[in-house]
Amino acid sequence: MKTDTPVEPVEGEPETGRERIAYIVYATASWIAKRLPTRLGRAVFRLVGSLTHRFASGLRATVAANQARVIGRPVDDPFVVANTREAFRRYARYWYDSFAIEEWDADDVLANFTWDGDEHLFRMAEEGNGTIAVLPHLGNWDASARAMADRGLRMVAVAEHLRPERLFQLFVRQRQRYGIEVVGLDAHVGKALTAALAENKLIGLLADRDLTGRGIEVEMFGARRRLPVGPAMLALSTGAPVAVVGTFETPAGWHGVVWPLEMPERTGDRRADATAITQAIADAFERLISMSPTDWHVFEPAWPDDTG
Repeated sequence: MKTDTPVEPVEGEPETGRERIAYIVYATASWIAKRLPTRLGRAVFRLVGSLTHRFASGLRATVAANQARVIGRPVDDPFVVANTREAFRRYARYWYDSFAIEEWDADDVLANFTWDGDEHLFRMAEEGNGTIAVLPHLGNWDASARAMADRGLRMVAVAEHLRPERLFQLFVRQRQRYGIEVVGLDAHVGKALTAALAENKLIGLLADRDLTGRGIEVEMFGARRRLPVGPAMLALSTGAPVAVVGTFETPAGWHGVVWPLEMPERTGDRRADATAITQAIADAFERLISMSPTDWHVFEPAWPDDTG
C-alpha cells in the first residue's frame, strides 16, 4: 500500500536549534544519497562513518563497550577496536542504503537481497492470523521491510514520534514510499496493531531497545538488560505467530534470516508468560547479533553498567 498520507503530527514546543540542525543533516544526507551512484555513495558514507569514529570519542567508547560485551573481550582488545571502527562504517552505509533505495525499483531491491527462511513468513501469511516480526537493529531493517513489501507481504511498521516533527514526517514518508503502512507510536498503537493482525498483515517491530524504561528484564550476552514488552503482550493477546528476522550487510546488498519463534508453554500467569516470550526473543537476538556483531547498530549504552 503506497501512500503519502502523513501520520498525525504531535503538537509540541517549537523546534530548538539542535533539532533544526538534525533535520538539515538528515534531509541533506537523504538528498545526497539519492543522487550518488551506489558504489560511490556507499564509499562516501563509509568514509563519513570512519571520520565519526575518529572524532566522536564519547560515542566511540559507547559502541566499544557494546561490542566488547557481545564479543566477550576487553574494550581495548584489538579485535574489539577493529569491530568498533567497522560498526561505525556499517552504520553509515545503513543510512546511505536506506535513503537511496527509496528511488530503486522493486526488481533492483530484490536482485540484491538473499534470504534464509523467508518461506516461514509466507507460510504464516497463508495461515491467516497475521504475523509479528521482531527485529534487532541489525544490518538494514529498512531494506528488509522494503523487500518484504516488494514480495507482496502487507507490511505495517510502528513509527516512534521524533522531534522535530518534520524530521519524523521525513522518515514516515520514506517508509510509505517503500510500500509500508505506518502506525504512530501513541496510546492507540495496541488497538491499531491488533486490527492489522486481524487483517492478516505482517507487523515489523524493532525490539532490542526499551525506550520506555518499563520493559522486561532479560539476559543477553551474560548480563541483564531490558527489552520492550509490547511484542510478547501482542502475541499473547492475539495468538499471532512470532518470527525473528535479522538482516546482514553483504558487499552487493543484504541477506535476511527468518526464524519462527518457538513459543514457551503458557502458564496462565500473563506477566510470567510475557517474560518467557521476551527472553526467547532475547536468546534469538543474541544468536543473530553473534553472527555479525559489526552489523548491530545500537549506538547508546546497551548495558549501562558496562560504561560506568
